[in-house]
Amino acid sequence: MLAESTTRPIPKQRHQISLEELLSLRHWPPARGGRRERMAIRDGHHLSHIRGRGMEYDDVRQYQPGDDIRHLDWHLMARTGEAYTKLFREERERPVFVITDLRPTMQFATRGHFKAVLASYAASMVVWNTLAQGDRVGAHLFGADDDLLFKPTNARQRVMGLMAELAERHYQPNSERVQPISLAAALSKAERYLSSGTLVYLFSDFHDVDAAAQQHLMRLAKRCELKLVLISDPLEEQLPKGRRYRFIGRDKEVSIAAGATQQDQYQQQFAQRIAVLEQLHQLRGVEFAHWRSAAHPLFTCAGDDHEHA
Repeated sequence: MLAESTTRPIPKQRHQISLEELLSLRHWPPARGGRRERMAIRDGHHLSHIRGRGMEYDDVRQYQPGDDIRHLDWHLMARTGEAYTKLFREERERPVFVITDLRPTMQFATRGHFKAVLASYAASMVVWNTLAQGDRVGAHLFGADDDLLFKPTNARQRVMGLMAELAERHYQPNSERVQPISLAAALSKAERYLSSGTLVYLFSDFHDVDAAAQQHLMRLAKRCELKLVLISDPLEEQLPKGRRYRFIGRDKEVSIAAGATQQDQYQQQFAQRIAVLEQLHQLRGVEFAHWRSAAHPLFTCAGDDHEHA
């Protein structure tokens, strides 16, 4: 059994993260979550918007004939001289789902850890935190060769299997697939398996967030809560000026001299990617964060001298 640790567990290698490192994250305080509370319907820590006899106080309204006198707000009545009834929200379990992009474009970084390493690290943190809060967690891992689906569960054996797959699939340098799975295809599949009310985390570089992918995200936002996390490398935002670029991969080598026009076009492409995600962020229930490989927020804490996205 791994000993508990209060130190921040950062992957030792830039391009890989081991199963032992993913498992050790469950002992880090942020992943352990807070104290579990007793819930009204099923174990879980999320509040529904259904008004009823739940455990969480929500609001008050003036007393109406037929209200349960056990729910009268006696303190407010003493101050105002009028009768008020307490209203509650029911607490329900909400499954959490982690969609993790492990495609070839994620297996890259010029600074810091590879994007796929950061995505796997963050996905594991979500998994352990969700279990600590008493909820079920599922995952969809999609890479160059295939994708793998884990239905929401809190069974230890299934979660350990998920960790093992994350450790194995986040680094696939010799993939032979000619055309990787598109983001739109992965999201199309997500529409079929995600139930209403699910909290969904999506870790990706969103390099192919095209019109089809946007439509899938917009439809998912109508019935799920989405947390979109863009993980990028500094080279994706801006090319170093005045240099010739040499790209090598799979028996091919390309040399490019980028002038001012190409530099501007390159920056505009990345800015458009950000603009698409910011637009989705305007939808109800959608959050968006931008993490950079050189300054990953999960590796830092308050007081650290690092950039936060």
